[in-house]
Amino acid sequence: ISDTPLTAKQAPDLARSVGRINPRFLQQFIADPLKHRPGTTMPDVMVGLSPLERKAATDEITHYLLSLTDERYSTPAIESEAANRGRDTFHTVGCVACHSPRAEDHQELLAENSVPLGKVHEKYSVDGLVAFLENPLQTRPAGRMPQLQLSHWEAIDIASYLLAAPTTASITEPFPLNADLAAKGKARFAQLGCQQCHSVNSQKPAPTSLALSEVRSNQGCLSDEQGNWPLFQLSDRQRTEMQAALVRTSQDFTSSDHIALTLTGMRCVNCHQRDRLGGVSAERDIYFHTTNPNLGPQGRIPPTLTGVGAKLNPNWMRQVLVAGRTIRPYVTTRMPQYGADNVAHLVELFEQVDHLPDVEYPRFDDQKKLRESGTELVGTAGLNCIVCHTFQLKAAANMPAVDLTEMAERLKKDWFYHYMRDPQSLSRNTIMPSFWPAGRAMRKDILDGDSDLQIEALWQYLLDGRQARTPRGLIVEPIELLATDEAVMLRRSYPGVGKRGIGVGYPQQVNLVFDAEQLRLAMIWKGKFADPGGVWRSQGHGTVRPLGDQLMRFSPGPDLDDATNPWVVDDGRPPSHQFMGYSLDDKMRPRFRYRFAGIDVEDYAVDQIDGSENQAFLRRQLTFKSDADRAGLTFRAASGNSIVRADDGVFVVDGRLQIHVQDASTAKIDTREVNGAATQYLNIPLHLKSGLTTLTLDYRW
Repeated sequence: ISDTPLTAKQAPDLARSVGRINPRFLQQFIADPLKHRPGTTMPDVMVGLSPLERKAATDEITHYLLSLTDERYSTPAIESEAANRGRDTFHTVGCVACHSPRAEDHQELLAENSVPLGKVHEKYSVDGLVAFLENPLQTRPAGRMPQLQLSHWEAIDIASYLLAAPTTASITEPFPLNADLAAKGKARFAQLGCQQCHSVNSQKPAPTSLALSEVRSNQGCLSDEQGNWPLFQLSDRQRTEMQAALVRTSQDFTSSDHIALTLTGMRCVNCHQRDRLGGVSAERDIYFHTTNPNLGPQGRIPPTLTGVGAKLNPNWMRQVLVAGRTIRPYVTTRMPQYGADNVAHLVELFEQVDHLPDVEYPRFDDQKKLRESGTELVGTAGLNCIVCHTFQLKAAANMPAVDLTEMAERLKKDWFYHYMRDPQSLSRNTIMPSFWPAGRAMRKDILDGDSDLQIEALWQYLLDGRQARTPRGLIVEPIELLATDEAVMLRRSYPGVGKRGIGVGYPQQVNLVFDAEQLRLAMIWKGKFADPGGVWRSQGHGTVRPLGDQLMRFSPGPDLDDATNPWVVDDGRPPSHQFMGYSLDDKMRPRFRYRFAGIDVEDYAVDQIDGSENQAFLRRQLTFKSDADRAGLTFRAASGNSIVRADDGVFVVDGRLQIHVQDASTAKIDTREVNGAATQYLNIPLHLKSGLTTLTLDYRW
């Protein structure tokens, strides 16, 4: 089993979490974790200590952990209106897929088949629980508690609800920090082996001294005896199953086993069904809702994972698993984010396991006619697809089924063919009609009624994605957000940017999107700001459409990074960066704030007019605050196929964008190979002084 692709469950990052927790609760939990959280994977590591020594160790470790953070526990009042809203949110967005739904008096209705929340009212205040709910992966990287993509206000509401009706009063008296005990606690923390599971201040846990292949299944933790080793609360069944697992060979462990283990461990099967594994249980079915009952069960039940590797393109699947991309805004249960380290491997595993019979595609020489036929089939004069399906983020009037213009990006062509021929064979609950029953086309007048040619025409049409021609019968008036005397801002998903995009339209008709997930400037453009119809018409789950023109996009990955580990680009959040919010100036222009490696960064853009040319441009001022001199950092200002250094600190990117770097003496152009092609980067090495350092960039295009 040691050479299987399994990874250990990561324990909580203690330095990031202890400041949010009631220190009295923390002290009690350390003293006896199995009593205060039955079923926890946290063992009792003080079994061999006397009662007096156990108390001393508990106090020392508690003070040590509290010394790791400046954050301090506080207890603000709970607002009853927020708690009432939180009750509804808790029971609709997916919390009760794992945790027990609750009655009006907060009694758990399905306690035996649920993940216990424990005594949250003794552990958290509203502020602490909100911080955890907004980004649980930051403190609990194992992903067992995933991120539900809650807004700040939704997190407040749910936290208020969970803390509104405690069965016992929480302990709130002051807990003064004792430096001497903290110093002893650091040594005790190491002595008891806590660092083998827990990371502290982003330091990875120390490896265990014994390889898994050397573990003896009848000794130590797995035996039914107590000794000088951690005590886990294992049932006889758990112990027997673990002993059996230790003797399995890696050859016995298949890709299907790995999929099933991940889906079960992460509780994906509480919402999704794969073959005979999982699915929504009968007692929880009533908590899965839809905003559009016209869609039937598929409008409220998360989709099946049976055959998903043969259905979805790998890049799309990764974006769903890692970046929170979604296409079903009508399903109120949200797709959680478990963290790339915990679920990204599923993409390759699904690809290995799931297959469909090969399809022989028809040939048709007149591609223009084929695409015109596809346009006709989609419209009201053909198969009427737009009556039910969203098109270019514009929801259909009656039932906003999945967007036609994302299908070719999402789906594999073989699966599309099989589904078009017989929708029920691949999706039992679908309300998608069959337009080619028994292989015969219903529209005999299009492409001579050739079923395969009609399906190919649809596919060729869908390949145009967002650029697909508007079919007959689709007219939706656009909505425009206007920036007049003040800037206007909209936090939503933008093309190529995840759910944490923040768009800003400025009065001088220059606009930007800041990516609060990857801490970067994502795009800029001129003219009109944005059409929010995609999110306003689809319960907030669509995408904002930038208006105007001259749109410039910037590469994924954080703008600021360590020069020795530059830009390992992924779809998820950079592990060492933390978004800290924003403030607004007197013209409502945001100052974005984030933190990296102990450095506080403020990113502030303003619209300016070039007096000589009377043209609008963006001035971006970055302020770095450091407690000490820092080197070895790089700020990435842009990337492109070609970057040329002009005069006076001006750099020209792809012949379209000019970036003026004030004090450009250290700016340099680097070349790296990305996906087999040479890409150039405008990098600015930073040598920060203790205190404040500024960097100013002007963008003209």
